Amino acid sequence: MDFMPFLVVPLWTSILHLDFVKGSFVVDVTQSSYQAEENHNITLEWTFTTKPDTSISSLKVFCILNNGHKYWTFYHLFDGVEFSEDQDKKFSGRVQSDKDGLREGRIRLQLSRLRTEDSGLYLCEVDTGYGHGYNSCRLTVSGEVLVIGSNLPIISAPGDDVILPCHLEPMFDVQGMTVEWSKPDLKPNPSDRLSRVEYVHLYRDRQEVPDMKMASYFRRTELFMDDMKHGNISLKILNVSEEDNGRYRCFIPKLQSRVKAAVVELVVDPNFAKTSTTETPLHFQTPDPQDATPTNGRSRVSVVAVVITFMSVLVVVAFSACFSRCLHQKLNKLSEGKTTQSQV
Repeated sequence: MDFMPFLVVPLWTSILHLDFVKGSFVVDVTQSSYQAEENHNITLEWTFTTKPDTSISSLKVFCILNNGHKYWTFYHLFDGVEFSEDQDKKFSGRVQSDKDGLREGRIRLQLSRLRTEDSGLYLCEVDTGYGHGYNSCRLTVSGEVLVIGSNLPIISAPGDDVILPCHLEPMFDVQGMTVEWSKPDLKPNPSDRLSRVEYVHLYRDRQEVPDMKMASYFRRTELFMDDMKHGNISLKILNVSEEDNGRYRCFIPKLQSRVKAAVVELVVDPNFAKTSTTETPLHFQTPDPQDATPTNGRSRVSVVAVVITFMSVLVVVAFSACFSRCLHQKLNKLSEGKTTQSQV
């Protein structure tokens, strides 16, 4: 073959999201990074400049995976013909291409039954005869992602700002997904078919959607936008009242997981000591719902340790005093005995 991909040269290992342009020819990626779960499917896509009446018979495409240590051949098309025998065994039977998309300047490669070892940098080189270039995207495959809430109720006083904890494990970027917070115990009006239960907070297309929000929560809720890339979807509610009592459900409808939702209970108690306003943390982390240890547990342990130490000292002092008195009495008796003998 006269098509020798330059990808074997170490130069490409340091290239991320770079366009190689020859004249007006450009190879681009529709998405610079992808995240997916193990055992699911994903489609990686590149685009390249086309000309009218372009034929794929002269098209050459060579794609590889680089995980930072070595590279594997992911896909090879030569003069419009796929060469599956050049594909690495780890991808055998798992890659499907869209041949029709090639005529439109699109390289769409679906990778099925994802594995964690599929993570890495995917780079495709394209040669059309009238242009030549390459570009790359990154894929991260993680184990099944679960939505985690809290198994302990969140207790606060009226007027407090509270945080209802909810996050994804393992860490997963949800910035481009829909996040719904609702009150699951509220039901639509059965007499009105057009009625619907509105949301406490709705995040869609990377922004809040206030039009579908319950009026009582207007301008009172917010997500930690900067932390959503780390899987934090906790909800902050400002100035809570007793009307806010109840169960709250955080839900990601398009998450490919067995566990897409979690429930957090909020208790607003007038007898509960009012706390200071909760500020948005710089690097907020959702409390571990499995951790039921009270926040003052360490201080209690310290108090118990001090009490035990103090009592131990008292016992030692008392024992020493008793031993000293007994010894003194015994010495006195011996002294008196010797005096009596000397007198006799």
